[in-house]
Amino acid sequence: MEERLTQLHGLSPLFSHDGIHDSQTQLAAPPFFYEQLRREVALSLRTQLSFSLVKIVFAKKLTSTETRPVSAEDILHFSCELRTLTRGSECIGRLGINECVVLVSEGEIAAQRLITRLYATPSLLVNHTLHIYLSMVTSLPGESGLKILNRLDKAALSTP
Repeated sequence: MEERLTQLHGLSPLFSHDGIHDSQTQLAAPPFFYEQLRREVALSLRTQLSFSLVKIVFAKKLTSTETRPVSAEDILHFSCELRTLTRGSECIGRLGINECVVLVSEGEIAAQRLITRLYATPSLLVNHTLHIYLSMVTSLPGESGLKILNRLDKAALSTP
């Protein structure tokens, strides 16, 4: 499991003063992301429409089998490219040092299209120095936010 941003003690502030954005990337901070997820679960219960979560983990690529931690520059470039590849209606949460989760309200087909775009965009890989791993889950009827996040954590990460 990836290191969570909320587990870093004694380091510089990770979130902006508004509590909504991650200071470094301007992606959604975990508390804001979890609130958006809670709202999406409530909407899904009312409308009986599903939504999806796409987890993206990225690592520095050294060789075909070896990776090392990403730099701050890599994180900034990656998050900027990720924002350009997603819709404004999709909430991107930075939930780990090198882990983002995209909340896709439109369901599984839209999430699969997002995954295809992510794999097809070379700029996301920061000049081929990053390697991305993806997983996706779609909500089930009556499923809580915690249950879907647990399923996402257990889902196998795939590569292109």
